[in-house]
Amino acid sequence: MARDHAWAETNPGFAPPEGEHVIRLEQLRRAFLTLPADQREALHLMAIEGLSVAETSAILGIPAGTVMSRVGRARAALRQFEDRPASKPNLTVLRGRDDT
Repeated sequence: MARDHAWAETNPGFAPPEGEHVIRLEQLRRAFLTLPADQREALHLMAIEGLSVAETSAILGIPAGTVMSRVGRARAALRQFEDRPASKPNLTVLRGRDDT
């Protein structure tokens, strides 16, 4: 939270989200954190840090195909989360359980 506040202060054009967007972003953050560590790590390096598959592969010490698989599974889990209504997210799906 403090990091977000400090970042916002350095970017004068940044307006923090309000209302329903704050709730949805928090839900998405929680969904990201519920991903298995290997998927979260690969997705973070590629989607947030902007690294290539080859760079991510080298950092993690795994084959490029494994990187793509992990990123694909992470993105699919987050898409599944996003397809759920904002008021009733089911984060257990991201942990690999099917409670429906």
